[in-house]
Amino acid sequence: MNLNGKITKILANFYYVTDTENKVWECFARARLLKEGKYLFVGDNVEFETSDSKHGIIINVKDRKNKLSKPPVANIDQVITVFSSVEPDFDEYNLDRYLSFVRYELPDEKCLICINKIDLKKIDINKLYQKSGFDISHVSALTKEGLDSFAEKLKNKTSVLAGPSGVGKSSLIKALAPHASVLIGDLSSIRQGKHITRNVQLIDIKNGHSGNESFLVDTPGFTQFSFGGLNLNQILTTFEDLKIIKCGFYNCLHNGEEGCVMEEMIKKGEVSLSRYNSYLKILAEAKKEIIYSTKQESKAKSTGGKDLSLPKIDHQKRAKSRKREKQDLLKSGEEGEY
Repeated sequence: MNLNGKITKILANFYYVTDTENKVWECFARARLLKEGKYLFVGDNVEFETSDSKHGIIINVKDRKNKLSKPPVANIDQVITVFSSVEPDFDEYNLDRYLSFVRYELPDEKCLICINKIDLKKIDINKLYQKSGFDISHVSALTKEGLDSFAEKLKNKTSVLAGPSGVGKSSLIKALAPHASVLIGDLSSIRQGKHITRNVQLIDIKNGHSGNESFLVDTPGFTQFSFGGLNLNQILTTFEDLKIIKCGFYNCLHNGEEGCVMEEMIKKGEVSLSRYNSYLKILAEAKKEIIYSTKQESKAKSTGGKDLSLPKIDHQKRAKSRKREKQDLLKSGEEGEY
């Protein structure tokens, strides 16, 4: 019997697929798929063939609408960038880095901001980020404050949680889906969060109601990323509030170029100075990566495109291998017979 489902977890070569009736099947992937280069991601919609009442073989993967490579997740509807108001303290620049990276990876999907731990401290970032086009939720995973309105934004969507360690992503999942088997780590003695998520998995938050496709994705690989692969114009496109500013030149990077009106827009209050400073820092980071990559390429070309090798040991000083010693013995024996 053939069924349709969604991959909710991958462990080694086992793919755990949830069918349309919310039953989970342990599956292998048909070898043909892997030979054709069709690697499977969490979030993939697949067709599988049942082999018994619990197991199956994935025979086909449906077309994806999008994907993240690191962490490997497919068919994402929105990304929730989770930060805490305290423990660890809210970091505006770090949030801007996440938002910029998400905009680059998934430019067509919605990106939301969730501020957790408001039971400990409340912060007001609405004016700054709503003007930039972001939807913002303020919640407490501990007291459940703001949780109902936040949950409404997750209905019938596959939402990826992204954010630094310790902000309470796992606690948030546990509050939204008490049945989920999610590990929650304690804060260390210096009050910095421990990163405890191990595997990418889709967590069902529809509470068993069929016809309601609501999943959260906790992402262990979404804490470290680099802007080295982006060109400088791509960095600008990830800042919606800055890219709309029109200057004297169509390709102005808003980095002190002649005819740039960014300084004037900041003085008028039409652009946030803090957002602009975040953009300049990310731009500088990307430039540094480009310079480093260029130097590495030049170094490779100067050595003929090959890695520099270690100097060889002088032939007379090199220790004989066992094979060489045996060859010498055979040679000396043959010479003696003749």
